[in-house]
Parts: sequence; structure tokens; C-alpha cells
Amino acid sequence: MPQYLIPAENIRDGEFFAGPDESAHIARAARARPGDEIEIFDGRGNRYCAVLKAVSGDRVTGTVKGALPSPEYATRLTLCFSVVARPALESILEHCTEAGAYAFQPVMASRVQFDLFSDWERRAGRLAQIVAAGAKQCGRGRLPEVRKPEKFDDLVMAGGACVFAAAGGSTADETAKTLAGIAEVKLFVGPEGGFTRGELDFARDRGAAFMTLGLYTLRAETACLAAASALLTRLG
Repeated sequence: MPQYLIPAENIRDGEFFAGPDESAHIARAARARPGDEIEIFDGRGNRYCAVLKAVSGDRVTGTVKGALPSPEYATRLTLCFSVVARPALESILEHCTEAGAYAFQPVMASRVQFDLFSDWERRAGRLAQIVAAGAKQCGRGRLPEVRKPEKFDDLVMAGGACVFAAAGGSTADETAKTLAGIAEVKLFVGPEGGFTRGELDFARDRGAAFMTLGLYTLRAETACLAAASALLTRLG
């Protein structure tokens, strides 16, 4: 069943109304009619079954029937991924939202070839739309936060449990055992060519764990999905 994003402030006293974009999608793309049942979510972790009352291209209203399950992983995994080109960037956001990432943290590392700092304000809205699309597709109730890019050294120095997806690391099972009981984890995935030896040594000296993703070299977007899924399905 389709799921639509309705901000929490648009859900009151058992009723809801959709904004212009979602109204257009419901009315035109989905061709919904009054009386149809849909699923809605507020982006904060709440999902509901609802029935449409009025449907037009710029405003859709309805009644909330009841709450729906909205499971989230207990481990809050922040995906610290090196900035990549737009197609790969959007793929990471969409598919790792589906995988259960709690937040996205773009990283500026030595081998990063793309700049999000100077263009952040313009691009942030589009990136939030990609995350929302991923949440709609997978039936998730909470929207992960997309944070402003930060420098590699600053993120590592900030402390907390850090895991690097890197060749020669421990298996996902072994890594998960070392993280048992830790509520928040920062998962680092490098750029094309990987993190430099100096960056990896810097992280290792500060207690970071290293996890292998298998025998072969993965593209950045593939590595992000594989690493996030491997950890979250083991940590829960």
C-alpha cells in the first residue's frame, strides 16, 4: 500500500491534510479517490492507516484510522560516507535509508573529489527529498537526518564508537561482537581509492574498529549499503 509523508503538524484530532506535493501525488499519480485507504507517516517515527475524505490536486484530507508498526533499529548508526558524485550520493541516501541508517554524515577526506561545503544550502533540500523517497518506499516512519559535511579529522576526534569499512578488517560478526551494547555507532566508508594510509592510521590510533566487506573492491555506494546492512542486522 502506498505511504505518504504528512508532517506531524498536519495530523490533528484524528484528521490529516496533505501538502501540495503529496496531494498532487495522491490525486494525480496514484489516482486515489475518497474512501480509499492509504498509509501515512510523519517522519518522526509514527505511521498510520488512514481513509481519504476529499481529494484534489492541491489538497487532500482524510481520517486517521489507527497506528501502524514503525520499527527502528536499536543501534543508531550514523553513516559517515565520503562525498561522491551526485548519482552515487543519491543512491547512498535512498538505499541506506531503506537499510536503516539513523543519520547521514558526508565526510570531506583527502581523496574526495567533490565539494558539498560551498553548495550545501542549495543541495540540502534535494537530498532531504531523496531520503523521504527512500522512507516512503520501505515503509519507515522516521526520516534520517542529513547533516552538513564535516572534515574527517573532526569526526574521528569527536569520539564515540567508530567502524571503518576497510580491507583486512574483521568480519561483520566479529565487529558486531565488539560493539555489543553500544547505542550509537559511526560507520565510515571511504571515497574512490579509499581513505589514505595516514587517515586509517589516525583512526586506528584513536581506537576505531575495522570491518571487511568481502573479497572484492566495491563501489562507494555499494560499500555503504553492504556495510550498513551488515552491521545493523547483527546489532539490531
